[in-house]
Amino acid sequence: MNAFTNRLITSRLELIPATVALLRAKIDCGEPFFRLLGVEPVDDCPPVDTADALPFFLEQMQRIPKMERWLAWYWIFPGKRREESILVGNGGFKGPPDSDGVVEIGYYVRPTHRRRGYATEAVRCLVEHAFSCTGVKVVVAETQGDNAASLRLLENVGFVLTGEGSELGLLRFALAR
Repeated sequence: MNAFTNRLITSRLELIPATVALLRAKIDCGEPFFRLLGVEPVDDCPPVDTADALPFFLEQMQRIPKMERWLAWYWIFPGKRREESILVGNGGFKGPPDSDGVVEIGYYVRPTHRRRGYATEAVRCLVEHAFSCTGVKVVVAETQGDNAASLRLLENVGFVLTGEGSELGLLRFALAR
């Protein structure tokens, strides 16, 4: 078990919220990041599609420490011993709910851990977490229209297609409280 007090627990995973220390270490993506999380180091860190968000998340977290629940979460498959724990993915929100009570979620699973249900489990947990917070009415997500795994995940969690996304080729989904 990790020492993080604000973690979320699912049947198979621990979801660890990003902290200033974790974000700083992840930007450098060296041994300290993995040591802080208590997992085995991996080569695909950070994934290319999320690396640009890290400095933004760090700046937000430094300005507003309560942002912890509204940014990145690291998904850990705990081993029997700490050094056997594995980072399977990450995901979270793009920030706190807007004035309409909407938050946007995103997610990533390391290629070696796909098709095992981890993303569905973690996204479901994060959605439940969001809805447990005052003011959240809707969780939205965007994905490529040809990403069958992501489309299936959103359907399995209960999201409904609402239309085109914010960029060409993206579809937007929503799940109301």
